[in-house]
Amino acid sequence: MANIAGPSRLARCARPLKAINATVKHSRSLSSSIEPNYPGHVPLSTAQNALLAVGSGVMGVLDTSRGGTESLSESGLLLMIDMVATLSESTAATFLPSLHKAMTSHPEGRQIMRDVPLIDSNVHERLRNLKRGTLGREWVEWCERGDVTPDTRAPVSSALEVELTPQVQFIDSPTLAYTMLRYRQTHDLYHTLFSLPPTLVHELSLKVLEWSNMSLPVAALSSTVGPFRLSAKRRDLWIRDWVPWALQTGAEGRSLVGVYWEKRWEQGLGELRQELGVKRNDQYGVESRWKGYRELREMERDLRRKGEWVDEPEAW
Repeated sequence: MANIAGPSRLARCARPLKAINATVKHSRSLSSSIEPNYPGHVPLSTAQNALLAVGSGVMGVLDTSRGGTESLSESGLLLMIDMVATLSESTAATFLPSLHKAMTSHPEGRQIMRDVPLIDSNVHERLRNLKRGTLGREWVEWCERGDVTPDTRAPVSSALEVELTPQVQFIDSPTLAYTMLRYRQTHDLYHTLFSLPPTLVHELSLKVLEWSNMSLPVAALSSTVGPFRLSAKRRDLWIRDWVPWALQTGAEGRSLVGVYWEKRWEQGLGELRQELGVKRNDQYGVESRWKGYRELREMERDLRRKGEWVDEPEAW
């Protein structure tokens, strides 16, 4: 397992991290005299935003280009996620308006922007009582298997009178800040929808799908640089088994960021996939080659045979 705390890795990380920290601290000192657009907002000048983008981009590449391992230490994973999140905010002007437009082009998306819902762990207890095979129950099961919680990012208040995470702080528009937050909070639901475990291979596959579905530049960067953490053999296999499926599914399906997931907790996943125009990866041989994916599909089949799965609208 990679160890982010090693001296050589710290030395490689030090310079871009110092530049990023200096930029943020300087911005906060300047912003004390500038009225923020929402609590927690850090206004940036064009130059500061450029430095932040370059620094976080360098850090993201450094942390995902070491090659030869598919796992990260907890600190390394958190660093990578934080840098990618920072990069996505510092480059938000290039893609968030179009993402927001795609979101509000559907009635569900427009309702989301009116309601500004948040997803947190308070809903887990209720969803745990739903039938197996429903979106809500399977999302809770996925979170518990992967030791993931929606509260991983501590919230702060925003001008939209909802809570935004501290990572959403460099986006000037409160509306676009919420659009970014919505994308982040619903990401794990995409894993649930496609039966993808929380592993590097399947995270990369989902990033390809997100790029195809939402045209997110950061997703494109992650899915381009991230695979170099895999061995050459594993990378070639991933490209063959997962990339074509992810590109096709993302392009043909409805925009996932505009789905009002909270109103679909009790909906069967198979029915939901049909409604959204998406399918899981059923290519011959994929399950046999990817253990985590195979285990999730086999668990579902076992529950279906026992009559404990809520719906059967698709081949399984």
